[in-house]
Amino acid sequence: MRATLQQMSQDHTAIVLGQSDFQESLGYPLPLSYLVILICHQGSALININMQTYTVKAHDVVVLSDDSFALVLKKSRQFKVTYCLIDRSLAADIAFQLPHQLFAFLRDVPRLRIDQDHYVWLDLWLQQCNLIDQEAHAYRMLMLKNHLQNFFLQITAHMPTALQRKAQQFSRQEQLCWRFWKLLQQQSKQQRSVSYYAEQLAITPFYLSQICKTIFNDSPKDLIYRQVILEIKALLSTTEQSIESIADQMNFVDPSYLNRFFKRQTGLSLSQYRKQCGS
Repeated sequence: MRATLQQMSQDHTAIVLGQSDFQESLGYPLPLSYLVILICHQGSALININMQTYTVKAHDVVVLSDDSFALVLKKSRQFKVTYCLIDRSLAADIAFQLPHQLFAFLRDVPRLRIDQDHYVWLDLWLQQCNLIDQEAHAYRMLMLKNHLQNFFLQITAHMPTALQRKAQQFSRQEQLCWRFWKLLQQQSKQQRSVSYYAEQLAITPFYLSQICKTIFNDSPKDLIYRQVILEIKALLSTTEQSIESIADQMNFVDPSYLNRFFKRQTGLSLSQYRKQCGS
């Protein structure tokens, strides 16, 4: 897994799927990508996740992020997991339409117990994920994004009570951050200023920056720009609107400024991205 992460970084790979018994990682912190999904198929292991020890056994799912701490303390000889390593860009695309409560829940409950009936669904999901990943065509990344969104929506759909309870236990900082996230989803097409969002939350830009770093491990400006890019990508890939129309809808002064902004953030021009999506 360590070598895989190095290769992921060198090759600029958005997603890597593989299997491991974690033998080489035993006693060492796991190297983590921006988002990690582990699906246990057999055996068991004791894994310390964020200073709490979990028994991970067959049919369990573990979801980690790059700021998690995960240490394999002990494992059985038969222990085997499938891992899914996802980079920041793809993770942001996946999270675009997911309920924000899910992320707080997964931070507090990283290990999920899957019953036999839903493990059958999970196994089929994983087979499809591997098939999509092996297909080298223009729609591969879009299909993977949608497929991974289904995975997280399935978690959300079957844990509503737990999610609601977690939402009620948010600290004030967490509440402010999730309100900021909700404002971003509603207003990022028109507003890209940190001071605007801080004013809506009745706090200072400095305090917004502090709590975003604590809760999201990112600056508010980065989060705003990421959301704006996701909105632009959605318009480019799901509509036939002209670049002029998209620039107007996204509150850019002209199409050339929109194109420069998009290329600075993604490395691609608007036309290159639209062509990549098969539009």
